[in-house]
Amino acid sequence: MNPRRVSAQEAIGALRPSDRVFMGQTCGEPQTLGEALIADKNRLRGLDVISGALWGGHKWAAKGMEDFFRITAFLVTSDTRDAVKAGKAHFVPARSSEVPAFFEPGGILRPDVALIQVTPPNSEGVCSLGASVAFTLPAALNAKTVIAEMNDQTPWTYGQGMLHISKLHYVVESSRPLMPYVPSQCGAEEKKVAEYVAELVPDAATIEVGIGAISEAILAALSRKRDLGFHAGMITDGVVDLMQQGVLNCSRKTIDKGKVVCGLLTGTRKLFDYADHNPKIELRTADYTHDPRVMAQLDNFIAINAAVEIDITGQVNAESVGDTQLSGVGGQADFVRGAGFSKGGKSILAMTSTAQGGKASRIVPQLAKGTAVTTPRYDVQYVVTEYGIADLRGKSLPERAQALISIAHPKFRDELSRRKAG
Repeated sequence: MNPRRVSAQEAIGALRPSDRVFMGQTCGEPQTLGEALIADKNRLRGLDVISGALWGGHKWAAKGMEDFFRITAFLVTSDTRDAVKAGKAHFVPARSSEVPAFFEPGGILRPDVALIQVTPPNSEGVCSLGASVAFTLPAALNAKTVIAEMNDQTPWTYGQGMLHISKLHYVVESSRPLMPYVPSQCGAEEKKVAEYVAELVPDAATIEVGIGAISEAILAALSRKRDLGFHAGMITDGVVDLMQQGVLNCSRKTIDKGKVVCGLLTGTRKLFDYADHNPKIELRTADYTHDPRVMAQLDNFIAINAAVEIDITGQVNAESVGDTQLSGVGGQADFVRGAGFSKGGKSILAMTSTAQGGKASRIVPQLAKGTAVTTPRYDVQYVVTEYGIADLRGKSLPERAQALISIAHPKFRDELSRRKAG
């Protein structure tokens, strides 16, 4: 079957307000289809749109769109935060590894329609999903209707993200830059955190790092290592730097040797150009990249994740401020557990010691009422701030408290000690 080649307006015209629609995530968002969705918002009022990771600037999810689209999100960001708090958008707490199963026949969130972005087909009629495979491929394989924006600026990536053109029902051709992700600049505190993290990463380790200023600082701090591997939910521009330096070559990975494995390209044109037709980078679905059983086969797997705050018993909140949802579970729960299964593996939670311009400590006596526990205290190993490293594994509650207080900002240590004693 050959797909119908239509305009974006004609393709979106095939949607019904009662449909559940998956929207390709992050840099793989089909922007032309998103614009057509907005243009048809009055007719489609009530449409259920499922999203993965967003970070701001996604117009179909922007403030005001919640009056037209019922957004279901696995990760809350600035686009959807207010709508979730007001009950107009819906957050689904879920480990990334389990999301692909939600889209299967009989799954709780199987989409009627998948809006995706692909490359033009090769000589065999196969398209690449380019920058987004993690949730996008499972959604496309299970949706009743697949509408693809065929963008000739999409990088061709290897791995699982291949779809034959016969699997597409509608094709909308475009030529436009991918939506980029540019991390915020890291300062002296983030760089100091990164230096401590680098001390915990041995040569030949396989690392997992997310996105954000601290993550980019950590990647830069690893430039003196040798023969690193990479297995994560996404890769950023900082990974490109390490690959070009020869530091990250995956030569000593115990599985997927020689391959950087991820589910998303999350960066700028620098990353997209480097990943294009690069056999050293493979994109796979989240039920592989985030499966702790896969990580268990990677010796010396080092999972490095961020946190909003941690209490002095070791409970980690990486997704909310009180009852306000900031992000989501994402891959943290999967990667922390996977590192624990790995021979020689380590789990590291990295954060600056303060928030709100230094007014609040990220190490707290107890999590506030309504705060989510993203990672339970029994799974936490290393916690790192710019003041050092706390190893919580095997420590009693008083010992944990003392270790965490020692890496808190000095101006909060006395208060934390008093609260601990009280």
